[in-house]
Amino acid sequence: MLGEATSDLTATSILLQDPDGRILPGTPVDPAHLQVSIPGCTLVSVLGQGGMGVVFLARQERLDRFVAVKMLATDAGRDAIYLARLEREAQTLATLSHPNIVGCHDILSTEQGTFLIMQFVPGQLSVRDLLLRFGKLPEVVVARIALDTARGLAYAHKKGICHRDVKPDNLLVYREDSSPPHAAEDVFRAANARVMICDFGIAREAVPAEGGLDSVLGSPAYMAPEQAFDRGHIDFRADIYALGSTLYQLLTGKRPFVGSVGIETVRLKLAADLPDPRTTGTTASDECVHILKCMGQRDPQERYASYVDLLADLESWFHQQQRTQHRRILGRYPPAFWKGLVAGASAVLLIGGVVAAVKLRDIFEPLPPSCAATLGYWSGDRSSWRVTEPDAETHGPSLLGLSPDAPLELRQSLEPNSRARFKVRVPGPGQVRCALRQEGRERWWLRWQRRNGSSVFASEADGRDIPLVEIPDRKSLDWLSVDLRVREREIDLLIDGKLRGIAPLKEALGKAHLVIEIREGSLAQFTDIWITDLH
Repeated sequence: MLGEATSDLTATSILLQDPDGRILPGTPVDPAHLQVSIPGCTLVSVLGQGGMGVVFLARQERLDRFVAVKMLATDAGRDAIYLARLEREAQTLATLSHPNIVGCHDILSTEQGTFLIMQFVPGQLSVRDLLLRFGKLPEVVVARIALDTARGLAYAHKKGICHRDVKPDNLLVYREDSSPPHAAEDVFRAANARVMICDFGIAREAVPAEGGLDSVLGSPAYMAPEQAFDRGHIDFRADIYALGSTLYQLLTGKRPFVGSVGIETVRLKLAADLPDPRTTGTTASDECVHILKCMGQRDPQERYASYVDLLADLESWFHQQQRTQHRRILGRYPPAFWKGLVAGASAVLLIGGVVAAVKLRDIFEPLPPSCAATLGYWSGDRSSWRVTEPDAETHGPSLLGLSPDAPLELRQSLEPNSRARFKVRVPGPGQVRCALRQEGRERWWLRWQRRNGSSVFASEADGRDIPLVEIPDRKSLDWLSVDLRVREREIDLLIDGKLRGIAPLKEALGKAHLVIEIREGSLAQFTDIWITDLH
């Protein structure tokens, strides 16, 4: 919230729910903040924290609603000039009411500090989180983000407000679905999903100006060059430039200008306009390139002259991308396929359509990302786990456990006739364990222990030892490939593609959840975690 350096904000380790049953984000309020008292509010959890302070999820008792409360850091809270500016901006923002802007309800000062009472955005998923989770985004998703953001900026401009710090961190996605998106295209599937702009000048990064005698407000990677070198002529076109820089990163996965320090990054912008995203190997439509060119001119006079013109182009671009996506789905197979599909529809009525149904599902519902792509898929003590980026040894992201006794439980359930696959490795001496838990009771588990360069495996189901066929040992950085075939009264264990154990169950298995944990040692890594039907 408010541009904090947080990630996986769709997740929660305490599984709080609102009255409608939606899962609320956050971690338990730590002891240092248990005594914090905010007039009219009851703290629920901690959403995030950074250099500017701590953001809490709270319930505003009188209005019976959830709000996001930012408690300013001590240094900021003592700056009288900063607080005066903050209060003026809060009062101005309180007059804004737009679906693409996070509302500011109030600002309070007590003996314990200064608090901003902000609108709570369900999902707590920022555009920066989308970049971390999916890498560069599909053009249709980028066009939607651009359109929503520009609508909010245009409304604020009519009210005489310029943001001056547009960037992925300050763009939140209003999303009431409690489960994290499996693909970037899923983000805006819900009817009310939308981008909301937060932090109108409340938490900006200071960049040393020429000579180091002053400072400017903004984020060097995204801000317009005039914010550093021509501060007397900053207007809405600075926000348009910053939005263009943001869109460039969403399309390419890279920032358009990167200097050794912040001010050097801004200087690079004086020498060149926003680059063509296609120079990075990214595929982009001609309309997209035209829009970025008009948004990213180094000279403000050469950019869009009004939000009316920008919105017209963005709406055209977005609708064009929607049509292209639709044609892409329909054109994925040759005309003969669709003719055959129509002909096959008659047969479906006679034979039940099993084959056709499976084919259609594979076409329109591609395999989602690995459940290691984000901690949002898991509940438990997530503070001891990290999501690592793909590297030379992993094709996708992985979950890195950093300490023992911090199990993670997959929120997605496994039912009979399903399959769980993953890879795990233990670099040094230690012990990892995976289990299937049903209503708080363990129905099956596998333990891998590494000591003195050798491995010992053990398994149990419903309290009975399960004999395992010998599993080959492996080096410290070698992966163990695990494949669980889950049936109603039996769990088959395959290691490295070969059947190693069959676990009969004493009673039928219902909905179960995969649990992974480190029992000994301090490091283990899981990757390529897939939950699919057992065909």
